[in-house]
Amino acid sequence: MDQHFTKAALTRFLDTVTQKGLVNANTANGWRAACTRILEAVGDGEDVRSLDLPTAVKRYNNRHPGDLSPSSLKEYERRLGLVLKEFTSYVNDPAAYKGRGRGIGKQNGDRSARTARRGNKAAPVVAELARPEKADNARPIVTPGLSLEFPMRPDFLAQVVIPRDMKVDEAKRLSRFILTLALDFQPNDNGG
Repeated sequence: MDQHFTKAALTRFLDTVTQKGLVNANTANGWRAACTRILEAVGDGEDVRSLDLPTAVKRYNNRHPGDLSPSSLKEYERRLGLVLKEFTSYVNDPAAYKGRGRGIGKQNGDRSARTARRGNKAAPVVAELARPEKADNARPIVTPGLSLEFPMRPDFLAQVVIPRDMKVDEAKRLSRFILTLALDFQPNDNGG
């Protein structure tokens, strides 16, 4: 077995392309979500090139029936196929690897321009969700927040971290805040 194509190496690849800005952070997070879920039963030392993706998706669904909608399962299968293709390309010739889409710097610039067009004076804040990784023989890190994924569109998985003991008034405040992030948001007369 080639150690360069293991699940552990795939995880390192995802970290590298995110940190180096070779892939848009949202794209990388979508890839990571697909890998984490669909490859949960694959050992860190297993070669990921030989995976039968439809079978891996079916196995995940059998272990977690109803967790993901059919369209989300199909999207995860598509993402996993894409990340495996990118990973193989990177491992075969890392010096020639160009990445996909725009990197972190351009993304921030685009968001700044959108914010300025809407007339917001506050500087945009871009936060990446850190997913605690489990080291060999280490206990998992317990976080106070609950990380949730929401399939917003077929090609986009939204992520939010909320307190585990969130109250209704906090949920309402959060939903009002998210509404203001829409590009076509227009506040009404009563401030909402």
